[in-house]
Amino acid sequence: MRKTVFILTILSIFIFMSVLAEATDKAEVNAKIKKIASYLDKPGGPGSDGKIMLTLLLEAILETAPDTGFLPEFTENMEKAKDISDSTSLFNPDGAVYLHKAYRLINDGKDFQMPSSISEIQDAVNYAKMELASARKDLKVGKTDSCVKRLLEIAVMIVTPMHH
Repeated sequence: MRKTVFILTILSIFIFMSVLAEATDKAEVNAKIKKIASYLDKPGGPGSDGKIMLTLLLEAILETAPDTGFLPEFTENMEKAKDISDSTSLFNPDGAVYLHKAYRLINDGKDFQMPSSISEIQDAVNYAKMELASARKDLKVGKTDSCVKRLLEIAVMIVTPMHH
């Protein structure tokens, strides 16, 4: 009997710890998304903080990816994109290729298209702010697939040249 109580107590502690760890991860990702949005509030956009912003974005995606129903190739492409971005530049075409591959994997094979409402940088900044706010809401209610899709769209938008 004492052994059973002991085992149940230990199991309860592990379950409680895993719930706390999950909540902490969500809180950490939420904080990163909030930080990303703060760079967009700067006059003229993130400017020189663009690299930090993209790094945080990729980290948030990678931290949330295990909670999605996406294929392992998605995470592999995201990791390759982050490695390239970390070691070279956020605009390295090789990194962008992996972001686009990841995008197609979770968007029914469709290529990224710049939203038609975006014709200048400020439009992109405003769009990204709205999507980040929606991503935070999605994360809060457990819609991790939607959250990651929104975050990835912003990342792909950042590395995709705008055409007027």
